Amino acid sequence: MIRLEEYKEGDVVLPEGELGKGFCILESGVLEVIRGGRILSEIDMPGAIFGELSELLALKRDAVIRAKTPSKVRHIEESISSIVDKNPKVALKLLRTLGRRLYRMNRVAIRQDEDSNVFKKADQDVVEDAANAAKVRILIVDDKPNIIKQLTDIFARSEWVVESAHDEASAIRACEHHGFSAILISMALPDDTAVDLRRKLKTNHNVLNTPVLAMIVKGDEPALKKALNSGFSDCVTKPFDANKTEAVMYKVMDLDSSARYFKFIEDYLYFKVPQDLSTFVLNDIKENMDKRIRNTINEGIVKLIIDVSELDEPSEEAIEVVGEFAEKIDDMKLPMRGAIIATGDDADMWNNLDGCEEWGICDDLESAREHLEKEVDSEEEEE
Repeated sequence: MIRLEEYKEGDVVLPEGELGKGFCILESGVLEVIRGGRILSEIDMPGAIFGELSELLALKRDAVIRAKTPSKVRHIEESISSIVDKNPKVALKLLRTLGRRLYRMNRVAIRQDEDSNVFKKADQDVVEDAANAAKVRILIVDDKPNIIKQLTDIFARSEWVVESAHDEASAIRACEHHGFSAILISMALPDDTAVDLRRKLKTNHNVLNTPVLAMIVKGDEPALKKALNSGFSDCVTKPFDANKTEAVMYKVMDLDSSARYFKFIEDYLYFKVPQDLSTFVLNDIKENMDKRIRNTINEGIVKLIIDVSELDEPSEEAIEVVGEFAEKIDDMKLPMRGAIIATGDDADMWNNLDGCEEWGICDDLESAREHLEKEVDSEEEEE
C-alpha cells in the first residue's frame, strides 16, 4: 500500500516508539530528525528515503521525524523484503541511503561535537533562534593565524560572527553544520585548493547561495584573474584596508553599508563618526545619508545622537560630515532632537554648525540619552 500525506509545519511524520513497516520517501519540504529533544539532522532532498531502520533492525523507532516546513511524504506500507523481491534496485538505493547516513554520523563522531552546537536543541526559544539567524556569520579559510586575527578584528566592528578553517577538510566540515553569510578563501592555499574548495562548497545545500570571496596579495594580477575566472564573487586584498574590506563584504552580502556608521538603538539614531575619515569613508557616509534619514523617518524615530568622542580633534572632514548631516535634517524641517557626544575644550564648537545650534553637548552616551529625555519632558510640560 502506498499513500501520499501532506504535513503542516510542526506535524509529526513518524512518531517515536512505534515498530515501523516499510519506509517513506520525501516528495517535498524539509523534515527534522529529533532524538532526546535535539535535532540530529534534516531531510530535505526530494526522493530521500527514511524510516526504514525500524523494520530492518526489528526495533521501535527511537527518534521523531517532524515537518520543519510544509511537506509531502509518500508512505510505502509494505514489508521491505517483499518490495525488494519485486524490485531488487530498491535494495541498492536503501544501501546507499544507509551509507550516506553512516558517513555523516562518522564525521560528527570525529568532531566529537567540538563546537557544542552540532545538534541544536529542538525546543530552543523562537526569539533566540531569530536573533541567531539574523547574525552575519563569516567563514575564513586560511592557514595563517595572523590573517584570521586581522579579519576578525575588522569584522568585529560590524559585530559579525567569525569562524575559521585552516584547510579544505575543516572548511567543508564547518559547512556541513552551519550556513554562512559569506566565505573568504585564501588563494595562497597549496596547489588549487582555493578553486577546488569553492567548487565543492557550491554543491553543499547549506552554502549553495553563499558568496565566496578570494583573498589575494595586493598587485597579484594572476591570482586576481584566476579567482574571478573561477567564479569567486569578489576579492579582498592583503594587506587589508579595513574600510575597503568591509565595503566589499557589505556589497557581496547585499547589506546596508551605512549600518557601519548609523545604528538604531532603542528609540534613537546613533551616528558614530569614525576616526579614519579618508576620502573613501567620507564618500561612503555621504552616499548613505539620504537613505539613512529616510529610514529614520520610516521608523518613527525623532531622536539623534552623534558621537564624535573618539576623534583626536575636530578635523575639517569631521566638521564637514556632521554639518552636512545636520543641514539635511534642518532643510527637511524634520522634528528631530539632537545631542552630540564630545569631550575636550573644543566640545562646544559643534553648536556653531548650521542645524546644530540647539543640540545638547554631552560627555557620554548615557548623558546624551538623559538630555533627550529631558527635552521630551519639557515639551510635554509646556503643552
